[in-house]
Amino acid sequence: MRSGLRVNWLGSARVLVRLAWARTGGTLLVTGLVVLLLLPMVFAMIFASRGSLSGDPVEFLVRSYDSLLGGMATPLIALLLGTSAFSAESEDGTLLYLVTTTTPRWWIVLVRVCFAAVLTGALSALAVWGTGTLAAGSSDPEGVTTAYTVSVFFGGFTYAALFTALALFTRRALVSGLVYVLFWEGALSDLFPALQYLSVRQWMRGIAAPLTTADTPADLPSVTYALVAASLLVLITVYAGGRKLHAPRISRMGT
Repeated sequence: MRSGLRVNWLGSARVLVRLAWARTGGTLLVTGLVVLLLLPMVFAMIFASRGSLSGDPVEFLVRSYDSLLGGMATPLIALLLGTSAFSAESEDGTLLYLVTTTTPRWWIVLVRVCFAAVLTGALSALAVWGTGTLAAGSSDPEGVTTAYTVSVFFGGFTYAALFTALALFTRRALVSGLVYVLFWEGALSDLFPALQYLSVRQWMRGIAAPLTTADTPADLPSVTYALVAASLLVLITVYAGGRKLHAPRISRMGT
């Protein structure tokens, strides 16, 4: 913050959110978000249409929440939202204007992380609720829908911090994020158990497991570990991202 100049925290947050929202309204991005949200609900409709032949709804919901939502929809929504704003602003020069104002750089990063986190959590929770309602009606068998609603909000915030950092520090944030989600979390963390401590998806599983009586994967990171690791990730992103914005590489950031 520059000495002698007061920062309008709320006003600057509103401007940053409006700018981020404008970057989020692209046709391709909205189409991608809608597809990711509808996919688990389509499978739930197919499951419900078969009645008793479909099997145990709890088992179906755990598989759907874990693979389609926790393993694909939530990280990809956070990736699209976490990287789109900084990428577009670095290309058209808006970012250069932002960093020349009195708004602290760390505040710019924090607002962007919160924007992507809240939107990712809300959209993922909507998909969890829709899938659960279609597959099991208004009931919440074994608390599985509640557990994964909490889990996707936690995952939304953590993924948003991770992908915002990628947008600030790498030239190919989307590609780097896809490699992390598909290769690191989708393949390596299942093959090598030690890597689960560096996987946001495994942290989400660790958050959901104690909140439901349904069978969930064993040997997951504890809730304490997941919360501490996620908090550190958010703090590092905000601090390091703020320092990075003191000398942004315009047109090379997050593309």
